[in-house]
Amino acid sequence: MTDLAAIAANPDGRMRRMGPMLLFAVLGLVLLFLLGSFPQARAPYRIGYFSDSLIAVEAKKRLEVVYARAGLPVEFVPMPPKRSLNLTVDGLLDGVTARVPGLDQEYPSLLQVCVTILDFEGAAYVIKGQNIGEYRESLLDVMKVGALSGGIWAREIMHGREMELPKSYESLFAMLQGGRIDIALANPLGADALLRNNPGQYANIERLDPLAFRAPFYHYLNEKNADIVPLLEKALQELRDEGYWDDQEG
Repeated sequence: MTDLAAIAANPDGRMRRMGPMLLFAVLGLVLLFLLGSFPQARAPYRIGYFSDSLIAVEAKKRLEVVYARAGLPVEFVPMPPKRSLNLTVDGLLDGVTARVPGLDQEYPSLLQVCVTILDFEGAAYVIKGQNIGEYRESLLDVMKVGALSGGIWAREIMHGREMELPKSYESLFAMLQGGRIDIALANPLGADALLRNNPGQYANIERLDPLAFRAPFYHYLNEKNADIVPLLEKALQELRDEGYWDDQEG
């Protein structure tokens, strides 16, 4: 009996044998459709940060919350600030944690997430007992100044004046105590922590008011990540409006 004759003679038996094959075929098609409908999970966005900087570490902590709120995977890579900036400019890194405003104008391949991640502050420190009074920019004309190497904000307020550029707060304050400089420019987040944790060693140093510098810091991404900028701005603005961080009024 030919196959056609067999099917004609017993169609129900043939269909029962084909049933499992048809089921597997349908399930395969459904699986292919589902795989094609949902994008594969992408690798985390790689963001450079300087692990020796308290301000960068604080920015990293905040961005962890921001990326989670936006539903985006992220990985933070510790490296020197200049290297992370250069790699982001070249597109070899997805972004940098937080920098001064306007960096995207200097580097066209960068995109600024236009909601402040935090405010950066700079202060002036001197030896006690000199009756200097309040901080004023004219002090920079008559006093020998020092600031941490790589501090863009210090260069901005110095306007081309000469200054010493040590690589650590310890070296900066040693220069101040040793008389090599008269005034030390530093971020209070790191400097105050050092003074507070070593009260005996730095008992003769005081911070002047008001602040010497204050500016918003922004998160920057390489231009290839333009699609996530609105997501991050929305998430960051929501968190600020909620007063998520103690130092932010919303």
